[in-house]
Amino acid sequence: MQKQILAALLGAALAMPLAAQAEGSYVKLGVGPSEYKSTTDSENKTAVALAYGFSVDKNVDVELGYAHLGKLKSFDGSDSVQTQSIYIAGVGNLPLTDTFSVFGKVGLAVNHFDMKSSGFGSSVSDTETKTRALLGLGLAYNFTKEIAGTLEYQYFGKVDHVKLSALTVGVKYGF
Repeated sequence: MQKQILAALLGAALAMPLAAQAEGSYVKLGVGPSEYKSTTDSENKTAVALAYGFSVDKNVDVELGYAHLGKLKSFDGSDSVQTQSIYIAGVGNLPLTDTFSVFGKVGLAVNHFDMKSSGFGSSVSDTETKTRALLGLGLAYNFTKEIAGTLEYQYFGKVDHVKLSALTVGVKYGF
């Protein structure tokens, strides 16, 4: 799966020069806390998100993105879970003023988990991939015609009694 994610990111990077020619497209980078929340516990890690989107019209975008939700480790470091997600979503934009807007996002996220456990002289690793609904809400502030700051909450779904989400602050560059 890591090779597939790397291939997707490489493809996106190679397509960026073409995307730059398409008016109404954008790239977005965000960083902030992710949350792994179970019925008994909650833990935050650092999330990094990268997205490419294009406008269908002035109020609707389509977005393809990648998010790395951080790596959880057990107290003694013997167990860990690392989560990554690739998603596609429709984004609805509602301008409030010339500079402020709110947006909502609905789509599908393919969540990939790398789990490792060690102890008593042995080590076990496992990977799992689950497709879940993606939901998101956010605010955008346009500094210029091309550059906007964003505050975004994304919910990546529930897998094995753990809810995955991220709250990111980012920058969006429109072409």
